[in-house]
Amino acid sequence: MEHRSIIIDSSFLVALYLTNDSQHGQAKIIANKLASMPKTIVIHPYVVEEVATILAYRVGTALSQRFLIDLTASTESTLFAPVVIKRDIEFFQALNKKISFADATIIYLAKQMNSPILTFDKQMLSILKNL
Repeated sequence: MEHRSIIIDSSFLVALYLTNDSQHGQAKIIANKLASMPKTIVIHPYVVEEVATILAYRVGTALSQRFLIDLTASTESTLFAPVVIKRDIEFFQALNKKISFADATIIYLAKQMNSPILTFDKQMLSILKNL
């Protein structure tokens, strides 16, 4: 089934920005393919927070700032998912798995939107598949 949107996870974005990440080459290939596809890119604010923090801590604020500038300059095909904290908490509690709160929220978003997640996180994909 062809999906009209794709949810982007922090693992993909971190790999895309960190040249020394083991998935960097793969992330660049995927990003180039994604740029030519007619899809809505969905990014959750929790992902923005995670990526900006990881980049700032691992490399420095300059790369974190570049990520944020790139994000705010993104095309009209990018959608920022709303934060609905009560729903996110309820899903995280119901999921009852050893997983980050942000990852659980991304899984819930994917389930609700019936959209795939672009991630290198095998645990997230496994949980989504088994829901």
